[in-house]
Amino acid sequence: MLSQVKLKNFRNYPQAEVKTNSDLVLILGENASGKTNFLECIYFLSRLKSFRSPDNLLVRGQEDYFNLSGQYDEKNLDIIIQIKPALRRLFKINEQKTKRLFWQAFPVVLFVPNDLNLFHLGPILRRRFLDETIAQIDSSYNLDLVSLEHILKQKSALLEQIFQGQADAGQLELWNQELAPVAFRITQKRQTLVNFINQKLSTKVNELTGFANNCNLQYKRIFAQSEAELLASLQEHQAAEIRSGQNLIGPHRDDFTVQKDGELNIYICSRGELRSQVLALKLLQAEYLTNDKQKPIILLDDVFSELDETRRTKLIENLAGHQIFITSTEEHHLPKFSQNTLVLKVEDNEIK
Repeated sequence: MLSQVKLKNFRNYPQAEVKTNSDLVLILGENASGKTNFLECIYFLSRLKSFRSPDNLLVRGQEDYFNLSGQYDEKNLDIIIQIKPALRRLFKINEQKTKRLFWQAFPVVLFVPNDLNLFHLGPILRRRFLDETIAQIDSSYNLDLVSLEHILKQKSALLEQIFQGQADAGQLELWNQELAPVAFRITQKRQTLVNFINQKLSTKVNELTGFANNCNLQYKRIFAQSEAELLASLQEHQAAEIRSGQNLIGPHRDDFTVQKDGELNIYICSRGELRSQVLALKLLQAEYLTNDKQKPIILLDDVFSELDETRRTKLIENLAGHQIFITSTEEHHLPKFSQNTLVLKVEDNEIK
């Protein structure tokens, strides 16, 4: 459990120290009062990044840095991001410095209103859903994502040089050989997550809707049984990549769709059904991140105002056993809670 959060110069908060030792924490306040900023602080403690802004935009006003700290079970977490006179970052767990790639504080599942449009938005958000899930329990996956970005950047620059006649096409072989093993590991781990989701997606969706439909997630990727097959595919598409000047093959092109009874959901489902399917994916994300030692913290940012009473209640029922943080402008948006809750009120840049 996350029992305490301290923040300084973060977003609109000059300073705050908040006890959060409750299974359910309600954060109430007017629009633009800073409720989401507090959830963002918790998310940053988990992921060492914001879900909406780069680090330099998180510093309050004209200040030079922000500091976040938290107490999660036996872990003391401490973060300092300095932006002036130079950008510096310091991350500590129990007073031990830790690199960003190896930070393992606590898992988190975030619900924001924009998530409810997951199927209508671009594929980068759907890839992010897969990556954010896997990376929280597999540090080597983080390393592969960093490697992928580097390789694709270098290969893209080379493709541009080849197009302009400043480099030889044979140089692509080196980067394809670098790309194939990284890409294969990423797609295999994404496929494992997709397989987990598909075992339970229909059941979870039907719990939320009350219907009896068959739902499954279709992972759209380059199919390869081995690194060698993936390398062969890269070589096969080399001429097309040179003509387009783009990386056409790799995990950066992956996507997924959801099928309901064999048809694409966005064409046959009501808005309420689509929202239930998104919620089901988030609930399965939480389940995937759960192990014998811990369960992910759940952050619900003004999601209840977008849902009807039935879905609100079923969502909370499905999240029993997790520590949950909920933001809302009005208490009447929230379902009736049977458990003890901690109510925090945000006003005048303070959390009370």
